[in-house]
Amino acid sequence: MRITAVRAWLVSIPLAAPYVISRGSLDRFTNVVVRVDTDAGLSGFGEAVPVSLLGDPREYARIIETLYAPALLGRDPREIEPIVDALLTMPGSTAAVAGIDLALWDIAASSLGAPVSALLGGAGVAAVAAVAVDYTMSVDAPEAMVATARAVTAAGFRGVVVKVACRDVAADVACVRAVRAALPAGSSLRVDCNGGYGRDDALAFLAAIDGLAVEFVEQPVAAADLEGMALCRGRGVAIAADESLSTPADALALLQHRACDVMNVKVPKAGGLLQAKRVAAIAAAAGLPLVVGGGLTFGISRFASQHLAASSTAAQGRCHQGPGPASQALTDDITTPRVTRAVVSAHAGCVPVPTGPGLGFTVDEAKLAAYAA
Repeated sequence: MRITAVRAWLVSIPLAAPYVISRGSLDRFTNVVVRVDTDAGLSGFGEAVPVSLLGDPREYARIIETLYAPALLGRDPREIEPIVDALLTMPGSTAAVAGIDLALWDIAASSLGAPVSALLGGAGVAAVAAVAVDYTMSVDAPEAMVATARAVTAAGFRGVVVKVACRDVAADVACVRAVRAALPAGSSLRVDCNGGYGRDDALAFLAAIDGLAVEFVEQPVAAADLEGMALCRGRGVAIAADESLSTPADALALLQHRACDVMNVKVPKAGGLLQAKRVAAIAAAAGLPLVVGGGLTFGISRFASQHLAASSTAAQGRCHQGPGPASQALTDDITTPRVTRAVVSAHAGCVPVPTGPGLGFTVDEAKLAAYAA
């Protein structure tokens, strides 16, 4: 089997409401959808996604079609590791590589009639049947966040992630306190700073929320400040790395600096499933919990995240954002089936892991055309 064509579409889908974090806001997801075709009649889909509010998807599309595609033609798509490792040495970004990586896993698993989770280390149908998910709340006034927390936990989500603005410690603490008081018993509470605090404010914030049963605080200081991340540990609340963690090399640096208690890996940011699985192996070897994060992704990466969470021991038994529906009010998607809040409600706060061949979805060609930018 050989690769015969690689195509990239710039796709933009609006949000029903603005998504606000400590670094800014957006009103739509604009990503690159990738299709890899083969001479065996099999095609695979992937997705290249900007990291949070950073990155230019138009550049990803250009790199994929003008740089990566010529290097892929004639290659066997099942040679995932050598292909991905070669692309990682070329100019571009891990986000662009992820678009190719997911398509290759889709083809390889489809050619075997197996789900991707089976190739990643699961046992096919007998692996993890469903993955628990929580809901990420945009920065907002305390009363609005309380209303959202009550609504989503009533709909079945296992817990919530509170985004904080990182401009006023007292205001951020008030939001966390209000949401904690509103959550039903057994619901998890996490906080995400998106690297917005300086060291002093981060320490003040951690001291103020100690005792509120926060599972962990994600990225309290800037991505490059691993010493600051280490300084935040041991303050009564576990510290998770997100912006500080993209690749396996980042995971090793976090361990070297003793900079986190939890690792949050995002499949598109890591460079795809191969790189994300390497991060998962590092987390497991270090005895650290792994959370599979989401980001600004369409359904393609969400299905991939389900396979990763289901096949990685460090990720099992925890809530994740990536495998579930987008928390950012995405108005539509291009995959069938679509990961929605109704799916979470129907599965008691979980999403089922696909058991069919490949990543487990088809792309709606009409929607792909409709949302092509």
